Amino acid sequence: MLENSIAPNVVIYTEMIDGLCKVGKADEAHKLMLKMEEKGCNPNVVTYTAMIDAFGKLGKIEQCFELLRDMCSKGCAPNFITYRVLINHCCSTGLFEEAHRLLDEMKQTYWPRHISSHCRIIEGFNREFIASMGLLNELVEDDSVPVDSLYRILIDNYIKAGRLEVAVNLLEEISSSPSVAVACKYLYTSLIESLSHASKVDKAFELYASMISKNVVPELSTLVHLIKGLTRVDKWQEALQLSDSICQMNIRWVYEEGTSVN
Repeated sequence: MLENSIAPNVVIYTEMIDGLCKVGKADEAHKLMLKMEEKGCNPNVVTYTAMIDAFGKLGKIEQCFELLRDMCSKGCAPNFITYRVLINHCCSTGLFEEAHRLLDEMKQTYWPRHISSHCRIIEGFNREFIASMGLLNELVEDDSVPVDSLYRILIDNYIKAGRLEVAVNLLEEISSSPSVAVACKYLYTSLIESLSHASKVDKAFELYASMISKNVVPELSTLVHLIKGLTRVDKWQEALQLSDSICQMNIRWVYEEGTSVN
């Protein structure tokens, strides 16, 4: 293009910058962005957002804020995605005050009212930060918003981070409502698996008992995870007893299914 005196436009430059960012070459991408400005092609919000995300993934938060200030000074307004990307990177590095400030700023312009966007916003936030901004309280007041979806994201994140006690507490909060107990089946199963794998078998069985008390029917895999957990703590007798119980349940299920067909 350059050899034929064809000047790249903002879309072409942005595609190249985004491609460099995706393969971890943030510094090269930034140099290309500076070059495009020298050539008289101004970066747009997509260009800046790609660069902010790239620096954020490298933990270079100060560069992210420099880019934010730069784009605003040049009349390029950040959009919803720009804010979400920068807020999540602030949270991942523990800069919750900065994240809170950005969120307040975003609320004045790009605060979404639909559940999918709320879920995307809080992904990566910790529970204390969400509580401090009053998001859950705001959503609970709206009966049309499925709050369990938000809790599910939080619980999933805590499970992945290995903070199982916090995840259990969150699950107890959301499962206290009969209307969402069945919807928590996935979370029960996931937590029981994680607790069993971490050799916290007693807590796993407490969760299993809570699951049964709320009439949430466990999958066979849930019982298998409990057996594995018992073997990890050398409770072989209990593991065998639970295994026998599963076998008897399977026989009964087969028999009941056969009688219903007949």
